[in-house]
Formats: sequence, C-alpha cells, structure tokens
Amino acid sequence: MTQPTLSRQIKELEDELDTILFHRGSREIQLTDDGQYLYNRAIEILALVEKTENNIRKSDGIAGDIYIGAAETPSLDIVARAIKTLTEQYPDIRVHIRSGNADDILEHLNKGVYDLGITIGSYDIKKYNHLALDNRDRWGALVPKGHPLTLIEKPNLADALAYPLITSAQTSTEPSALAGLGDYRIVATYNLLYNASLLVKAGVGIALCLGNIIDTSYPDSDLTFVPFAENNHDTLQILWKKQNTQSPSTKQFLKIMREEIEKQ
Repeated sequence: MTQPTLSRQIKELEDELDTILFHRGSREIQLTDDGQYLYNRAIEILALVEKTENNIRKSDGIAGDIYIGAAETPSLDIVARAIKTLTEQYPDIRVHIRSGNADDILEHLNKGVYDLGITIGSYDIKKYNHLALDNRDRWGALVPKGHPLTLIEKPNLADALAYPLITSAQTSTEPSALAGLGDYRIVATYNLLYNASLLVKAGVGIALCLGNIIDTSYPDSDLTFVPFAENNHDTLQILWKKQNTQSPSTKQFLKIMREEIEKQ
C-alpha cells in the first residue's frame, strides 16, 4: 500500500469516528489517546477472532487454545496438575497462562480475551460461574533480612503499618483490607511481586503479599517473609462467565479440575 493511500484511509477513519487518531509531526506521527485505545481494542479483537477460529476449526475433536488469567499464588499447584493431565490426554490443546492481579483478570475475562480467570480475594461473582480452590497461602510482609518486623514474636498487619508499604495494585486489597487499622503510608503498588521484591531490596518499603511466591530460603537471600499472626486466607477461585458457551477444551479442563478438587 502506498503512503498516499494509507494517509487517505487514516483520514477517512478519523472522519468516520469523528476523532483524531494521530499527532502528526514533521518527521513522525504518534498515536493520540483515542488512537491508542483503538489500537489496543483492535489487538484484543484480532486475538479473540484467532482464538475463535482455531477452536471452531478443531471442534470435531478436543483441541485448541485455552487462555487463563491467573493470580500469583503457590496454591495454583492443583491447576498445574490439571493442566498436565489435560495436555497428556489431549496433546492438541495448548494452555496460555497470563499472570496479573484480579482487576486485570476480570477485565479480560469480561471482554472474552480469557476463557477462565483465577483470582484471590472477595468479589461480586454473581455474573460468573466458579470453582472454589483450597487456599493454603498466608498473608504477610516481604521485608529485608534483619528488619524490625522479624523480631516480633507474632507480628500482625497493624505492626506492618508503621513502615512504608508496597501493596498490590488491585482495588480489593486497598484500602478495604487496611480500613480501620490507623494511619499508614503506601509508597508504591505492584502488579507482579518480583518487581516489588526489587523495591524491597532497594529499601523503598515492605511488600504486603502472599508467602512462598518469592523464594527467600536460599542462604544468600537479602529478603525474608514474615507471616501475619491473623492466619487469614483469602478466597481463591476459578471464574468463567455465565451464559458463555465453553469450547470443548475448556469444558474438559474444568472436568479435570473438578476431579483434582475431589482428590483433596
């Protein structure tokens, strides 16, 4: 396609949408906010079309792609076992895991980008079908070795509030989980805990998180995990949209998941 043709088509699209999609400079062009939004939605739509086409083409057998958005938690080992069984029984199935917090996962689940979502925390799940999973993970704080919290025999969340906090970016954990506990200061938020661990190492603050995600057991580790005495466990569940027709591969995965849950 020639440059004049492309420029004309872009202009026609802008006229049709009644918005400016590009900032035009003398040597380059950049997407506007509306242009970036359109680009992101186009990528999502194309991915959804590709996934749908693949699953329809292979509908005569159990094959295709399953997209799962998942929170970071060691309790996902049961999901890993189910995926192993699934892919051994049906080698033409591919499972795509995308890590994220609950807000990201639910957004993509609602748009149809993800077939399933695995979230931690309490949400209004009336519009979802769900399977409850056993959650063995303890909440606590990821801190530098030798931090004052490590000297408290039974530390709790209130003790952690005396220090600069690094918290999950998902809306369910802040401020509701900290409500009524007094003054606190959040200096940073994270989506994935590994990046937060680097902030902890740098002395930015302490990270409120689940245990056993960051390995602190090796001798040279600069960090340690301090579990809170409250021993509270958030809800862990697999979600999928109601009234959505599941692909054969997703149905089979859920069947195997139920079998794994019954073994526990």
